[in-house]
Amino acid sequence: MKTTKIIFLRHAETQKDPLVNAVLWGLSERGRAQAEEVSKQPIMSTVDMIYVSEEKKTAFTAEPIAKKFSKEVCASGFFNEVGRGDKFFSAEEFEAEKARQLTNLSYRAFGGESGLDALLRFKKGINEIVRKNPEKTILIVTHGTILNIYFADMLNFFEKLPERWSKTAFCAYGIIENGEVRKDIV
Repeated sequence: MKTTKIIFLRHAETQKDPLVNAVLWGLSERGRAQAEEVSKQPIMSTVDMIYVSEEKKTAFTAEPIAKKFSKEVCASGFFNEVGRGDKFFSAEEFEAEKARQLTNLSYRAFGGESGLDALLRFKKGINEIVRKNPEKTILIVTHGTILNIYFADMLNFFEKLPERWSKTAFCAYGIIENGEVRKDIV
């Protein structure tokens, strides 16, 4: 019996720019190397289709995989990071706001959407692509916060969410097969 497999990949390391909204950030030199390296993972050769968020860093992360295996990349707002405002935060401010967001999923961090709202949006996108693409292997390149919230939901393990988020490396991936976690993102 064929299965539907979703590989969730966190984007590669970004090049932060306080003068530009994070949505527009590209990859750092290290991030470009990470994206190339992840394209060499054997599991990437099994991918039938690739989805990314609307943020450039996810498209740049997917690019080496798409080129290597001649796959199209589809951008979808369903897979965006938890919505955040335009303000650039210092590292300390960001960490404090992120910790609050991950310990209270109803909290609208950074003046954006709540973790729960983002989870509902994300799950809606997953359900839609699974319905449209049964028995396929789908790669979704997305973001660390939403991935950790989603995997916590799938595993019914919301405790220690801030710690899980802090341990999620750039280009880490997790796998869901037929609605069950086969490989955790952390």
